[in-house]
Amino acid sequence: MRVTKSLLSSFLSLLSIQFANALPITSVPASRAASRYVIENPLPYAEQTHEVIRVPGTTVILISQMSNSVLLKATVNDQGIIQDIGAFQLGQSTSALHGLALSKEFPGHVWVTLQKDNKLVLLDPLVDSISSPPTVIQEIDVPAPGLGPHYVGEYGEELWSTLQDSSDVLRINYKNPSDYTIYKGLPRPIFIAQHPDNGQFYTGEDNSASIMKIEPATGTTTQLPIPATAGLTPVGLIAGPKGRGIWFTLLGDKTQGTGTIGNLHADDTITFHTLSSSSLSSKAALLHLAFDPEAETNYTLWLLASSIINSSALDMIIKVTFDESWTKIMSEDDTDPVE
Repeated sequence: MRVTKSLLSSFLSLLSIQFANALPITSVPASRAASRYVIENPLPYAEQTHEVIRVPGTTVILISQMSNSVLLKATVNDQGIIQDIGAFQLGQSTSALHGLALSKEFPGHVWVTLQKDNKLVLLDPLVDSISSPPTVIQEIDVPAPGLGPHYVGEYGEELWSTLQDSSDVLRINYKNPSDYTIYKGLPRPIFIAQHPDNGQFYTGEDNSASIMKIEPATGTTTQLPIPATAGLTPVGLIAGPKGRGIWFTLLGDKTQGTGTIGNLHADDTITFHTLSSSSLSSKAALLHLAFDPEAETNYTLWLLASSIINSSALDMIIKVTFDESWTKIMSEDDTDPVE
């Protein structure tokens, strides 16, 4: 029998239909999200690179380097890759630039701390030109006996700053700097945040395993000890969405991290959440945390684990997803170590 091209084509068509009918294909849920990777951007050398913020409405990020008091101004693309960068020493090389905070009163401007110069400074970063030095708009001297502003945040007409070197917290009106209060704390206040639900201010004191509550209306301060069973060294501390309290990390000590974060509620009780999905995350020394931009719908926190005080600890970024009530960890992903 002579096999013609037409006959062969028909046979193959029938064969493909037969196999198609014999092999069902069904969509099933994917067990993992898409792969992610960390982009490492080389920066000008410094022993201590600290905080980073993005200027809203721009592609410009600002980065503080404390050891040489240098402010980096960089443009990034959609993938987070730095395209251009400028470096500017603020004050002297010993001035110890650290804190960065966006101003709501002065959009596009940023508050910075100069820890060793004992100053809070408002800058216009001049984002239209990476090569242009920032402009100083206002300088505020930290009143005595306060010493060593570390973190700063703007709340209405007031700045709140942790004074690491004197173990105090400063509240100061930037429109009238003679209006201020210094609250005595324990060693050493690091970050401070206003509770989204009770309106009070809280600061983590890393050398004392305690969180100080400040009630501005009365001037009252209260210490909230961290149980030794949870861990040591409260460092990263931020306000959550309305109704979700304040969240903080525990760094641990020179030999061990505990992979623990805390949720401080409006009644001053604390719920601790310990990572457990792997030996890496369960022993993580957690330094900082941030809510995902879509946290209202994806219930996600990003954690930064660090070897800053424990050389054997891993430097990692950990993604943690909670249930809708933010009371139970649903998933952890520590697959992206930072090298």
